[in-house]
Amino acid sequence: MLLKKYVKTRRKLKILLLLAIVALLVITIIVLGSSGRNAAIELLLDERFIARAYRPGDQPQVAEKPPPVAVALLQPQRENGVIVPEKYDEQKIKERIIQSKIDLMKQQQQRDHEAEQSSRTTLDVVISAVHIFYTAPVPWYKSKKPPPPPAEHPNDVPLTTPRPVRILNTAFYPALGLYKPSGSLLAQHFENIRSCGIGVLILSFSGGKPAEAALLHQILELAPQHNLSVTFELSVAGNQSVEFVRQQLQEIATYTSLAGFYKVWSQSRGVSLPVLYVSNAYKLSDSLGRLLCRSPSLVEPDGLRRILDALFIGHIRLKSHADVLRRLCFDGFYSKLPSNGAVFASTWKNWSYLKSFALSYKMLFVPTVGPGFAERNKFPRHGDIQRHRSNGRYYGVAWRTAILNHVGFINIASYNNWPDGSQIEEVMPRAGFLDYNPGSRTKYLDLTAHWVGNFLKTRQEAAAAASPASPPNCYELLNGTIC
Repeated sequence: MLLKKYVKTRRKLKILLLLAIVALLVITIIVLGSSGRNAAIELLLDERFIARAYRPGDQPQVAEKPPPVAVALLQPQRENGVIVPEKYDEQKIKERIIQSKIDLMKQQQQRDHEAEQSSRTTLDVVISAVHIFYTAPVPWYKSKKPPPPPAEHPNDVPLTTPRPVRILNTAFYPALGLYKPSGSLLAQHFENIRSCGIGVLILSFSGGKPAEAALLHQILELAPQHNLSVTFELSVAGNQSVEFVRQQLQEIATYTSLAGFYKVWSQSRGVSLPVLYVSNAYKLSDSLGRLLCRSPSLVEPDGLRRILDALFIGHIRLKSHADVLRRLCFDGFYSKLPSNGAVFASTWKNWSYLKSFALSYKMLFVPTVGPGFAERNKFPRHGDIQRHRSNGRYYGVAWRTAILNHVGFINIASYNNWPDGSQIEEVMPRAGFLDYNPGSRTKYLDLTAHWVGNFLKTRQEAAAAASPASPPNCYELLNGTIC
């Protein structure tokens, strides 16, 4: 209506529309120009602020210097005033990401290790009645002979023999890697053993090898520095001659005079005697074993005790083996195998019988406890004796049974027998290997310290409860003394 009233002709309407369009264009240009100036001012302010923030000279009150990485990011590469983008190298970026993840994992492992060390269970005392098997060096690999290639013809003879393949022989992976014995490594191991309250190391002795002799001397020199003693386990077989055993005892006699060799005081004999473990002692023949008998051996020139008078603790498996070692004049026996139910001697419920048998004939019974048994072989060489650790419960039942039987000595299998999977040493979680989860990698060191403390407490209570009318028996004497 308004247009019809004021605009009488079409020519006037066109002029009016044209004026409106021009007005809109002018307003638009004015608005855009003002916003551009504001943006330029803001950008200038941002650049000045960044320059002041990352230039220490302009702002001396800032204490911390900016990292050089941030400066590099804010100063891009330019060519003729044009910013040149960084070249995209996918391989380098992947390497950078992987390296950052590895660094983070190392830092996390270091923090976890420090936390475990600070929260470890340790004992301040060392008990010489607790012994532990120690392996040096550890046989990390075993050789497996591959099958020969199939012949193309039944009468063909293979021209070459396949070479044996080395296979890693452990179901767990050690936290220290596949180590070799060294001074620093032995010191670290001995400190771990001492912190558990264990006082004696049991080393396997074969004799005749210069490298083994040097290592044994090194261990015997280093062990007393950590308040530890050392004894040997001599391995014999039924077909070995008297001359071989005599030669072995002569070599061991050269070590017993060292300060680090373990000895106990015998009340009945009135002398300090070394303790020697004998593996497979039940296989000895009667003629060889009776040379260990004390009465004739000290008189007859061929008696083995004339070479080395010691407390001989023999290895048994069956119930009848205890009587065999009694007739062979051994001073005691031990079970050695940490697998419950595998043989009579390693079965926990039979330890009470073995303890009473040993007391009846004035012998020593030394039970062997262990956290488990896990060989990596598909067909274990010892038969079906694999024992799962059950998160430490298996180890606890073994310890509790030994303590309740009031034994005088306990040996642990083992600190680092990795091929048998019976170690208490620290492990590292790794794909394809077992570990100690759930729990820290020092779980079984902590459990060992706990149970050794319980064993010491039980022995101290038994000694305190003894009266002159009922003196403690041979198994309750402290301070390295036996009957």
